[in-house]
Amino acid sequence: MKATHDTEGNTITFNIALKRLAKQGQMSACEGIIIGMLEAGIEPNVVTYTTAVGACVKAMDSVKAYEWLRRMRSRNVGPNFHTYNTALASCLDGSIEGSQRGSLMAAEMMQDVDNELIEGLKGPTDYASVIPDKYTKVLARKLIKQLRENWRAGDIDMKVAKVTVRVALKALVDFDRTEEAAKIQKQRDALEELKKAMAAYSSDGPAVVEIDKSEVDVDFTTVNMLHKDSHRTMEV
Repeated sequence: MKATHDTEGNTITFNIALKRLAKQGQMSACEGIIIGMLEAGIEPNVVTYTTAVGACVKAMDSVKAYEWLRRMRSRNVGPNFHTYNTALASCLDGSIEGSQRGSLMAAEMMQDVDNELIEGLKGPTDYASVIPDKYTKVLARKLIKQLRENWRAGDIDMKVAKVTVRVALKALVDFDRTEEAAKIQKQRDALEELKKAMAAYSSDGPAVVEIDKSEVDVDFTTVNMLHKDSHRTMEV
């Protein structure tokens, strides 16, 4: 691109290159791509960083995955639930260090969840939200199981593990039972009804769909960017 077209490319082209490298677990190459983006004045986005974290999953390097979470925040790019899910997956290496790092990530995710509940969602759900999904719960359960194996192996005292490392992971597992989760689901259901109404209007003209406006407690700038169906993890 540089030699033939005299262009540095854009975020999309860089992300495509990252995707190929991440599938091979080439963490250093991914880091080089992101450095190249910054040098070209192209700011990485949440997809960029999540893809880089994906390389860490392939290499089973939760240390580097956590470092990417730190780096993206330093560039004012907030992780979303895809990012956290991918980072949590990198912690499933069987080690007590992996379990502890997964707990740390879970605690930070829950803090971001609290902030989102207070401040509201700033953008499309699939790209901006940190609200745990079903795959988050699966990963948290696997990490709790890993932690159990850690204390059985004598890597950590069981009582200590239950009141420290397990706490944040259990919060992720139990999130969908909370009052906050029920409110979020109610809002999303209302938005889905609105999405159907918009689709019906565009294809067949006006359609009548009953929506309780009191349930759509969201910024309507997101209506034009309704989220796609959630995937189990960000494709990398």
